[in-house]
Amino acid sequence: MTALIPLDQWNANTYGGKFSINTLRAWARNGNIAPAPQKVGRDWLVDRAAKYVKNDRPSKIPCNVDMSIAATDPVVLSILNGSRKKLLKQ
Repeated sequence: MTALIPLDQWNANTYGGKFSINTLRAWARNGNIAPAPQKVGRDWLVDRAAKYVKNDRPSKIPCNVDMSIAATDPVVLSILNGSRKKLLKQ
């Protein structure tokens, strides 16, 4: 088993401390570090030899978005065209 180190130490060793801890945590959450880091309590631990990988997975649409609204809906079109106030005054 390889030794795991904290994200900030990995950042210092790999990138010279170039990235903020918030960026590193986002990478860990989103699967942009391979091999995948492990969350221990509130801290992320990563393999010394881990590398950043671009994640090409599609964005997730939130479950509370109503996908039944048609793109031709006048309210949607007015919002997209920036004329929502005009529509609400009618």
